[in-house]
Amino acid sequence: MSRGPAIGVRKRNRPLLVAAMGAVAALVLITCILTVRKIRPSSSLANQARPLARQVSVTPTAVPSPTSRVQDAELEQRLTAARKEMSSLASTIRAQRDELEALSKVKDTLNSQLIDAERENAGLRSEKAEWQTRTSELQAELEKSRTDKGTSDVALTLQETELRELRKKVDEQAELLRQQEELTARGSDVRDLVVARNLHIIDVHDRDGDGKSQRAFGRIFYTEGKSLIFYAYDLGDPHKVDARVSFYVWGGRLGTEKPIESLGVFHNDDASDGRWVLTFDDPHVLAQINSVFVTVESSRKAIREPGGRRILFAFLGEKPNHP
Repeated sequence: MSRGPAIGVRKRNRPLLVAAMGAVAALVLITCILTVRKIRPSSSLANQARPLARQVSVTPTAVPSPTSRVQDAELEQRLTAARKEMSSLASTIRAQRDELEALSKVKDTLNSQLIDAERENAGLRSEKAEWQTRTSELQAELEKSRTDKGTSDVALTLQETELRELRKKVDEQAELLRQQEELTARGSDVRDLVVARNLHIIDVHDRDGDGKSQRAFGRIFYTEGKSLIFYAYDLGDPHKVDARVSFYVWGGRLGTEKPIESLGVFHNDDASDGRWVLTFDDPHVLAQINSVFVTVESSRKAIREPGGRRILFAFLGEKPNHP
């Protein structure tokens, strides 16, 4: 992760460096030719001046031929074009350097966040192990107390109460650990997206039949031949989730009669924010589609093809817009 993006950018910059060196060489060669052509007529006139000085009449200074002037003009044009090409290549190299620096900063930030999350996960695992050990001990004590007729009902009740509380804490710790593991996995996915070479980022905004923007909108992170992550917002009522409907995502290819592929069903990622998410990573299916859309379907029956109301549509594009 620390060297991959830099190596990729250096490989992309090699053709630019070679082109820049070629342009510099061409510029130097053209300059030398112009200098030699300007000096040559002066040298020939100096050689001719000696025998002509002995003559009574003086011959006028030789004038460059029309062919020479045309060649000089062509060389001047080539020199100007080479200078422009060098300027363009320099600007491209600066842009590539700035892009590399920005990616390095993003990578350092993501690595720091992942390290913090892994440390917190380690602490949660340790606490979970301690609670599980204590629960086992209390369970053994409870079983022993039940077999012991001399144990009072009050002590038994207290132990059962403590056991229930400990079980509740274990469940809470397990849920917190699961959430942290999901965050760690998402952090890794985000890092892979940032350094992906063939990344498409598509904002989805649909309109209804009257031309008005719909409330639902989304954003797609599509890596060619690898994965598709679709975030959607405000698909349903922002205050509650309707269990009677499901939001299906379908993939197809515009301009062909190939069958539509089901990419799965959105699941609620954050109810308070009205955010839904779908992740699909089958490269064989992704290679067959170039567009996706969302339909509202009943959750009480199996859905094999789109039949409900369409609310979002996106074209994935032919070329990546974030190389």
